Amino acid sequence: MNLIIILLYVLTFLFVWQFVGYPLLMGIVALKSKPENKDYAFQPFVSIIVPTYNEEKVIKNRIANLAGLDYPKRQFEIIVVDSGSTDRTAEVVGDTMKKYEDGEPAVRLIKEEERKGKASAINLGKKHANGGIVLITDANSVFDKNVLKEMMPHFKSPEVGAACGRYVVSNPNEKLPDSEAFYWEIEHITLLGESSLDSISTVIGTISAWRKELMNFRSKTISEDLDMTIQVRRRGYKIRYVPEAKVYEPSATTSEDQIKQRKRTSIGTIQNMFKHVGYFLPPRNLYSILIFPSHKALAMFSPFILLAIPILYFFSWDIKIIITHFVLTLFIFASIFTLLMILKSGFSLSSIPKIICYVLLNEYLILLAWKDFIFRRYSVLWEKAGSTR
Repeated sequence: MNLIIILLYVLTFLFVWQFVGYPLLMGIVALKSKPENKDYAFQPFVSIIVPTYNEEKVIKNRIANLAGLDYPKRQFEIIVVDSGSTDRTAEVVGDTMKKYEDGEPAVRLIKEEERKGKASAINLGKKHANGGIVLITDANSVFDKNVLKEMMPHFKSPEVGAACGRYVVSNPNEKLPDSEAFYWEIEHITLLGESSLDSISTVIGTISAWRKELMNFRSKTISEDLDMTIQVRRRGYKIRYVPEAKVYEPSATTSEDQIKQRKRTSIGTIQNMFKHVGYFLPPRNLYSILIFPSHKALAMFSPFILLAIPILYFFSWDIKIIITHFVLTLFIFASIFTLLMILKSGFSLSSIPKIICYVLLNEYLILLAWKDFIFRRYSVLWEKAGSTR
């Protein structure tokens, strides 16, 4: 019986730590940290790579958005890598390029005849990149004008190997995106603390910048952004979060698209856990001992923790133990959650049912991700969500 009670509270600690304890700790770290001084005069040449596959609906506006960034026009270039699109993507890019023939900024189209996945497209773009810093983004995203201006000064420090901006859901008032917008608000708080403490757990793929010499995107990796983050940290470099640099992207508005995206992300995290296990065991720094395990790895085991708790209830078969544990857990969770919400503005109690549904669905999708990973039912080819275009 004592062993059951010990296991019950150990698992409960991990559950509370993952969902509210760790984000609150990172929020406190962020509050205590001093803002970083930036040298805005540091303006290295930047190559912006946009991998595409059948993006004819959005690519013209995306190029215009990137060309309008508040950064010296001769200090960046836009490289569109088209991976065997079957629509008019390449033709639209070709027509759009004529508007920038003066080279301010330079816009180029690189064609990859066969679709081999996002990592392959990025590596091809890197070969043609003239910049020492490479920024990767998606075709359906929109940058604030100050993205390069805010991100590049971080690379003046030789210890910084990568940086990413802040992801903002552009359609938060719709039914499904509402819960995801809340998730990204918590992510924002967490990433602020991680960046101040050591390095962020993973970059946000659609607004990630890298030192070109560090880039080694592996074509057989699903979450290539997470893989690269770990690679860069393993080599001793830091990864910074730049909340002033915002990227806006619509969240999927259909359940099918949301399930597709979240399950793929989970498979990629599981894959990277095993790929880099030699780096995490034994842990070497705050990233490997605290940040990655708390933010990424623990989330992949949370469905099993949630399932284990009622199983332990069954084996204890003691109403007093069950009620005491449940009430205590609820009280602690609610208390920490309340403190966390103090750090986040604009929270409404009416959002709680949506958040619970979002979390439960995500836990179920993680289980499906484990199943697909074990039976190798996945592909490195990225499938865009139609409802985000």
